[in-house]
Amino acid sequence: MYEDMTPEKIRGRILGRLKTDLQTREGSFTNDIIAAAAEELSEAYHSLDALIPAFYVDETSGPYIDKQAGTVGIVRKAGTKARCGVTFTGADGAAIPAGAVYYTASGLAFYLEAPVTLRDGAGEGTLLAAEPGDAYNIAAGEIVTALRNYSGVSDFTNSAADGGADPETDGALLGRYLERMRKPATSGNPWHYQRWAKEVEGIGAARIVSKWNGPGTVKVIVADQDLQPATAAAVSACAAHIEEERPIGPSVTVEAAKTLEVTVEASVTLESGAGASTVRAALEEAVTEYLRATAASAFGGSVDLQFEAMDAGAYSLLFNRVAFLLLSIPGVVDYTALALNGGTENLTIPADTLPVLKEVRVV
Repeated sequence: MYEDMTPEKIRGRILGRLKTDLQTREGSFTNDIIAAAAEELSEAYHSLDALIPAFYVDETSGPYIDKQAGTVGIVRKAGTKARCGVTFTGADGAAIPAGAVYYTASGLAFYLEAPVTLRDGAGEGTLLAAEPGDAYNIAAGEIVTALRNYSGVSDFTNSAADGGADPETDGALLGRYLERMRKPATSGNPWHYQRWAKEVEGIGAARIVSKWNGPGTVKVIVADQDLQPATAAAVSACAAHIEEERPIGPSVTVEAAKTLEVTVEASVTLESGAGASTVRAALEEAVTEYLRATAASAFGGSVDLQFEAMDAGAYSLLFNRVAFLLLSIPGVVDYTALALNGGTENLTIPADTLPVLKEVRVV
């Protein structure tokens, strides 16, 4: 905004305002004094650019989003840590202390929550991820090394971990702040239920259906930050939080969104040197983003009032949009066949459902 306020421009403006016979040519005392002041003024002008994202927050505003959101009581979600079970085998009486550290092959650390003593050659415990994050939702058997070996313990294996969620992104925090400012939530209206739901860790989007089962009923359909169905733990926490906040009267049901698997099949004509595997990877990435954006727009960004039937809130994945994404990939000349879940029509997604990409095939 102030890029044009250079030292040279400021110095010229000051010199133009002088009403004196003092010598002002380059190298003169007057010119040198004014040049030094112009440098400082130019820096001051340029520092004002930093105030713009502080007053008018967007996704580039960084910590100013937290400050602005804090003025209306919105705090960034810190994320949650994943947990998994672990089974130890070895000699009777062998002990593993709380805080023992275990790692996946990629270096993700987990800590034993409570001490474990082996009985009849085995013992079970719970491992807690070192940091919040979705990356810690690992599969069974992925923890392979320990920071140190404990006497009498011969082996260990973990079950699948879940419950890990990334800290709230700048975009998601900004979205909650703007919703608070633009969508008045009061007296238990649908915006209020959506706000309460999205205040819970592990909930990134919520769709509200008033009178879904007659007067006095409210359904809250929730998804996580990645527009996937919320975990059972997040659903329970959301239901408990809403129960604490809601006004007396309504019967509230909170449930995770359902999923509809999407398969894309394409036969393509490629430029010389282009490979089907490269096109497949690019199409998979593009379609995944399209599904997420469509769900975010139709699901996460809306509050549905008094559906006469759930069908009224259905939304669509466009066949022609997928075709456009395919033809936009470098190396693709044309396609001879394209199918979305085996057909060539738009896919209708129910109001309580999220599309999830299952497979992309390109030949």
